[in-house]
Amino acid sequence: MNRRQVLTATGVVGASMLIGTGQAAAEPKGWLGWIAGNRDHVGVVLDDGRGGRLSHRPHQEQVLASAIKAVHAAGYALAVEQGRARPDEQVRVGDWEAYYLGLDGGAHQRALTDLAIPFSNGVTADDPDRLVPLDDLVKVALVHSDNAASDFVRTRVGDATLRAAALRCGWPGADTRSIAGEMLLLILPERAPANPAHRKRVGDALAAQALRDPQLQLEIIGRLPHIPSTYDGQRPWTRQTWRGSAAHLHRLHRSIAGGKFPAARVHLERAFAGSLPPGVKAIGFKGGALPGVLTLAFTVRWEDGRIGTGVLLTEEVPLELFSREGELVDLTLNALLDPAALRELRDSVVG
Repeated sequence: MNRRQVLTATGVVGASMLIGTGQAAAEPKGWLGWIAGNRDHVGVVLDDGRGGRLSHRPHQEQVLASAIKAVHAAGYALAVEQGRARPDEQVRVGDWEAYYLGLDGGAHQRALTDLAIPFSNGVTADDPDRLVPLDDLVKVALVHSDNAASDFVRTRVGDATLRAAALRCGWPGADTRSIAGEMLLLILPERAPANPAHRKRVGDALAAQALRDPQLQLEIIGRLPHIPSTYDGQRPWTRQTWRGSAAHLHRLHRSIAGGKFPAARVHLERAFAGSLPPGVKAIGFKGGALPGVLTLAFTVRWEDGRIGTGVLLTEEVPLELFSREGELVDLTLNALLDPAALRELRDSVVG
């Protein structure tokens, strides 16, 4: 498996390119050492499907970053199941790109490339009237972590549908706020409400306004160069973005891997298709990254019918360790595949 493909699906590549690197401190001992010393910033729920389990701060909500997009896939699958959406439904590329803000570290351009859509300006499609299937937008939302595709899908099937799909998987009250809305609160921080409880409503309204208000669109363009440009500069904003618990994310992925919402499972299992260990039928994956945050969710479907599911959420991650995100990907997946790796992770998490 090409690790960059995995990190692309995580959103890690985008987050790394969104910000300046700044000054890195001395290299720490690695992820296991950091986890052992920062257990209050880690949430884990892991069941390898053969009796190996690990749970640490399972119900503590943490920032999810792009890991939330598994909910978008489930909501799309529910809409298809209910006959309110079709995989082959044609979407105008310009309508998709209306949600694009340019803060995704190249995720949108990778999505355009994957779908063979020319973009000679290096940013957006040459032909905004070109049509693509709705199913392809779900694909690029998960495989390339395209924020604009995720927000388009959310609008198309409805925020309530996303939350209903999560509830069917045992996740009540999933935080399905607009991703563009949160990005706009980074660009226009004076619009952020004083009360955090109102943040979703304000961000959603701001994102909706940005779709139709040319004056606001010009203001956004003018303010883009002035957003915090360093890792530490963006971490205060990251802490206010959408959240969820390891337990809820674990339930969602386990339900999908077990056969609920097959239209979502096919996309979650794309990243590892064609690169599977012996005895493994499929590996599902969606993760996320924002400054200070790395989140990972894996499922393993074995040929004998067993299902393993592992979720690992981290927050307050220093820059020098964030840049070694691939090691955390390996650590989490190996804990599902290898009992020895699970024991090693358990030792770090619980002591």
